[in-house]
Amino acid sequence: MASIKCKSCGHDNPTEARFCANCGSKLTATEEKPAPAPTPGIEVATTRATVQYMGFWIRLAAAIIDGIIIWFISFVISTLFISRLIGLGYFLSPVSLWFPIILLYHWLFIGLKGQTLGKMSVGIRVTNAEGSAPGLAFALLRELPGKILATIPIYLGYLWIIWDGQKQGWHDKIANTYVVRVKSRR
Repeated sequence: MASIKCKSCGHDNPTEARFCANCGSKLTATEEKPAPAPTPGIEVATTRATVQYMGFWIRLAAAIIDGIIIWFISFVISTLFISRLIGLGYFLSPVSLWFPIILLYHWLFIGLKGQTLGKMSVGIRVTNAEGSAPGLAFALLRELPGKILATIPIYLGYLWIIWDGQKQGWHDKIANTYVVRVKSRR
C-alpha cells in the first residue's frame, strides 16, 4: 500500500491524506505521470497536492452570512410556528431561539459536510487531518466547548487565526480541524 511520509515527523500517512495524522503538518505528495518513453532533455512532470489554509477575514465573511441565515431561520420559526402554537403572539423573540439553532446548524453542517452555507458561499471547508469532514463527535467538540473557550478571553481564540501558521483558532486546535479552500470544479 502506498503512503506519504511526513517531512516533519516521518509518520506514514495514506496517499489521500492532506495533513499528517500524527503532527497535523501539511503533506505534499508527488504523483508521477508515466511517460510513454524516456526522451533525453525532457523531465517527467509531477503534480503537488497543496492545501491553502483560510485566514480570519474570509472566515468572518462566512460567519456573517451564516448569522444572517440563522437569524432568518429563527425569525421564521418563532413567528410562524412556536408563537402561533403557544398563543404568545410575537412575544417569543427570534433571539431566544438563536443558541439551539446556531448549535444545531453548525454541528450538523460541519460534522456531516464540513461546510455551512456561509462557508459554501465563500468556498472554504472545515476538514480533519485526513482532509475529510470532521464527523459529528469532533464537530460537537469544535462547536460547543471549543467556541466557548475561544470566546471567553475577549475573542482571543478567534483572533489566534491571524497569528497561527496553519490558521487554526482555539476551537480548531481543540478538535484538530483545519479550514481550507475548496478546490474549484472547473
